[in-house]
Amino acid sequence: MKHIIKKFLSKNLRAKLIIVILFTSIIPLLLLGFFTYKYISGLLQEEISANELERITAVNNQFTYFLKDIEQMSLFFYKNDQTQRILKEDTNRNLKEKYADYETINEVFDTITGIKDWDINIYIIGLNGDRYFSNNYLPADYTNIRENWGVFRKAKEANGMMVWDTKYTTDEYDNQDVVLTAGRLLVDSDNDQDLGYIMIDIYESAFTSIYEDNNSLESKQYFLLDNQGYVISSQPDKSNIGTILESDYISRVMIGENGFFKFTRDKEPYVLTYHTSDKTNFKLISTTPLDVIQSKNNLIRNLTWNFALLGIILSGWLAYYLSKTITMPLYKLMSLMGEVEKGNLDVRFSSKYNDDIGIFGKRFNRMLKRLKTLIQESYEKQVRLKDSELKALRAQINPHFLYNTLETVNWLARLKGVHDISRIVVSLSEIMKYSVKKGDDFVTIEQDIKQLENYLTIQEFRYRDKFDVHLHVDKSIQNGLIPSLLLQPIVENAIIHGLENKLTKGNIEISITSFQEYIKIFVIDDGVGMDNHTLEVVNQKMEEALSLDELGIGIENVRKRLFLCYGDEYEWKLSSIVNEGTKILIIIPYKEG
Repeated sequence: MKHIIKKFLSKNLRAKLIIVILFTSIIPLLLLGFFTYKYISGLLQEEISANELERITAVNNQFTYFLKDIEQMSLFFYKNDQTQRILKEDTNRNLKEKYADYETINEVFDTITGIKDWDINIYIIGLNGDRYFSNNYLPADYTNIRENWGVFRKAKEANGMMVWDTKYTTDEYDNQDVVLTAGRLLVDSDNDQDLGYIMIDIYESAFTSIYEDNNSLESKQYFLLDNQGYVISSQPDKSNIGTILESDYISRVMIGENGFFKFTRDKEPYVLTYHTSDKTNFKLISTTPLDVIQSKNNLIRNLTWNFALLGIILSGWLAYYLSKTITMPLYKLMSLMGEVEKGNLDVRFSSKYNDDIGIFGKRFNRMLKRLKTLIQESYEKQVRLKDSELKALRAQINPHFLYNTLETVNWLARLKGVHDISRIVVSLSEIMKYSVKKGDDFVTIEQDIKQLENYLTIQEFRYRDKFDVHLHVDKSIQNGLIPSLLLQPIVENAIIHGLENKLTKGNIEISITSFQEYIKIFVIDDGVGMDNHTLEVVNQKMEEALSLDELGIGIENVRKRLFLCYGDEYEWKLSSIVNEGTKILIIIPYKEG
């Protein structure tokens, strides 16, 4: 063993790679193919057996329905007034009366047998000596009533309930096999006195038609057993009908309800599937040669081994290819690339040789150096750009508002007097102080609400009873951080573009609530709304909207600032209907102040 290992280690790298890759790929592929085939083959056998169980369950249910119909038919005779009257007649009545009774029973027979196309014969055997039958002759077994024998004894003991008797006889007239007899004692409904018996012989062909209707043969052997193990019917081999089924598996079947298992008969493997009717306790058994099931595995076997062969060929090609191209320096270079993926740009590749890998390594080092420089320059540029844009945007909002405010002060100075002007000046002072603060890109919701209230104080004097403001703020998030001057431009936009041109009094609703790990802000007005063109412009993607000039200072700057502060982590939705109003929804991440 050591000699083999030493000889292997003495080979060149290409040979070692080919041997190792082939050895580590072919064996697992062969094992995987073998166990996959075994596993799928087992699953297929389970599936076929389960399907067979469903099929024989359906067939057995057909038998049950058929026998239930037979029982219902016998119950008709049991309760039939004409039948009871005739069986209570004197046995010595004249022939004319007997013939009339015969015609009456025959009409009942015709009524019953005309409804169903059954291979059965019905016999009414009266204790008064009357005998009636639906076919052309009366079997010798029913000529005399033997109450201590066979089906007569079972019917007598059942006291009016239906009983079943398994037997195998040949109808001499029709040359058909009788395999099952249903018997019931007929009792006088007035005094419970025994009147006779109804016997129904069922031909084996009645069961055969059910097998054929369900297409259930397919090289299988079927047995229908009663609760004692006697064979009522079988397909296609009928040699066991009327006998107890002798087999090694019969005891297992008789104690079970339903299922399937493998067994061996005449050194040949079979799969047995059985089902027990919960109505009649009759068991339907199917035995299928395992070869029939295995033949369906050939496709899976061929596919499995073809894939395994394809894998072996691919492994051989891969081993040859990798042995030619992969070297230790390349692995080292790949390792360094992994460090770069983690963010480490300080790694360097060193090589003793100036071959292809060495040249590639030098270029790799130059790329890392250049990449680090570009990232640093880009980062600093972005920081400066964002800082300048935020400052410019904040400055852009205030002159516009200051103009409107000064106009309001001028108007009040001319018309009102001193007191109102004092309140406006105070509010304006607070607004100016809030706007020129440095280093406060983010403020608490409570602070921005205070700024909004100062703004609304001024606007109340300007517009008087033009609109009402309804403000709701969730107290649990008052310390959450939002961009400064976020609310006031949106409300200003609602007043100027939504309510200023409205003929009647308007309303503005402002709601700030928590939503999972986010802050949800609603600003809703019932003003004049926007037309479709304006709405389409406002709702453009932020990357496109950064260059728009037609939105006005308020909305445009709010969206720009949200984009700069949160990137793709914020959500903006604006909807509007002309003459009905505008609704703005903003969702931003929650940050504690």
